[in-house]
Amino acid sequence: MAATVGLVGALLMHICTNYEAIMNGTQPDGEHIICDLASPKMLYKKSLTIAALDEFPLSYVEDGVPKGIVFDFVNILKDKYGFNYTVKMPEENIIGDADIGIISMVHKKEVDMAAAFLPVFHEMDNLVNWSTSLDESNWVVMMKRPSESATGSGLLAPFDSTVWILILISLIAIGPTIYIIIIIRAKLCKGDEVLTAVVPLDNCIWFVYGALMKQGSTLAPMADSTRLLFATWWIFITILTSFYTANLTAFLTLSRFTLPIDGPKDLTKNKAGWIAHKGSALEYVVQNDKDYEYLNKTVKDGRGRFLEMPDLDMFTLVKNKKLSLLRERRSVEYWMFRDYMIKTEDNVPENERCTFVVTPKSFMVHGIAFAYPKDSDLGRFFDPLFQSLVEAGIVKHLLKQGLPPTEICPLNLRSTERQLRNGDLFTTYMVVVVGFISAIVAFVGEVFYTTMKRCSAGNKTEISDIDWTGNLGYKKSQLFPPSYSSLMQQQHGFGKHQNINGRDYLVINSKPGDPQLIPVRAPSSFLFQYSA
Repeated sequence: MAATVGLVGALLMHICTNYEAIMNGTQPDGEHIICDLASPKMLYKKSLTIAALDEFPLSYVEDGVPKGIVFDFVNILKDKYGFNYTVKMPEENIIGDADIGIISMVHKKEVDMAAAFLPVFHEMDNLVNWSTSLDESNWVVMMKRPSESATGSGLLAPFDSTVWILILISLIAIGPTIYIIIIIRAKLCKGDEVLTAVVPLDNCIWFVYGALMKQGSTLAPMADSTRLLFATWWIFITILTSFYTANLTAFLTLSRFTLPIDGPKDLTKNKAGWIAHKGSALEYVVQNDKDYEYLNKTVKDGRGRFLEMPDLDMFTLVKNKKLSLLRERRSVEYWMFRDYMIKTEDNVPENERCTFVVTPKSFMVHGIAFAYPKDSDLGRFFDPLFQSLVEAGIVKHLLKQGLPPTEICPLNLRSTERQLRNGDLFTTYMVVVVGFISAIVAFVGEVFYTTMKRCSAGNKTEISDIDWTGNLGYKKSQLFPPSYSSLMQQQHGFGKHQNINGRDYLVINSKPGDPQLIPVRAPSSFLFQYSA
């Protein structure tokens, strides 16, 4: 019995700091005394060597003092367990593997733990032990904010390219379709003067164009089939123009901004290329994960590069070289906010403060945690506290520390109203230019055709006696009726001439018996003969 009591006392001595109270008895209320674990005392005044990465603002050393969000967690552990620590940086500021980087330091037991937001890759489970997951890391694509939306020109924005192509095809096809049906109807209805009348092809084409421009038409189809085609086209154009007008108004009013790059897969189409930090989690994934093989191909052909340089230099490359930066969202938001505040202090106009923009959707989401050596007992002490910090929301709070509660430089800047820009009218300019060029080409073609036709006629007719329309063999006297004044002068006894206010008029009696004045001399007679 005495041996058993001695064994229990020895165990309590090593496990509980209040083992003497436990051995002496129970509490006054009769309840058993709870064991106060000795684990906090095991780290008291112990010196730990902690590895960290230089990742401003997450972790960095300033004037020999470690600072950053990472060391906020380390200091919480220090206050809880009473240990001291020194910070050791890896020779290469990268995550690394078994041979280099911060993972190598933990694996080789050069440090007691790695205090950094390391990506939890289970391929490294044989090298280190991971702590409780602290949060998730989301990667985004950052780029210089484009001056124009990727939706397209203002006049083309209401419909996508497929709709525009189908509209163009319908414009080209409907005119010949109407003409072919009219030809078939004329052949089937031989002997009927009305139904055998054929509308020329050019008139059918101009009807299609006139309906698109909301113009009327002089064509009067006689058959039901042609009338149905005309009505169908009018209904189609009415619906089409209604949708176009509504969508164009919404586009110019709501000012929805879109980016040319929506995610990392779009980088394969970007000739400018992209950059990322050397030794980052992205480099490990690109080299080892087949799901990101498309990024690995861009690295091989030189469009994607992993660089070893500070974040500020990276941002300068993005701004000046129009490169895309692949970075963890938390770091990107911090630097964007810092850039915005600097420009605000410099009184930069509000619409010019957001130089950069990030894609709305994230990619490569993975957990982040600290790392311990394989046979370390620190995880047994620290992980319960980490779990409590995560569940209490303290981790989220610290990670958002120093950032505004609102979105930083959102995709759609609502600070200014949408104004019609010159780029929105680019399509209008192109339509005018193409229209003028087409008119010039048509005019040159008509002149060339008329000249060639005149030359081919040779001496068959006199040039002075050729109709201006190109019809040969008709004299001008045969094309135009005689002037009204000459007709009036030839008819003797028809009314009488009278000079009124210096002008000559022919006074005749109308059917009701009232006198009517008809101008005789030019230019009044010229106007009258064409308006009568």
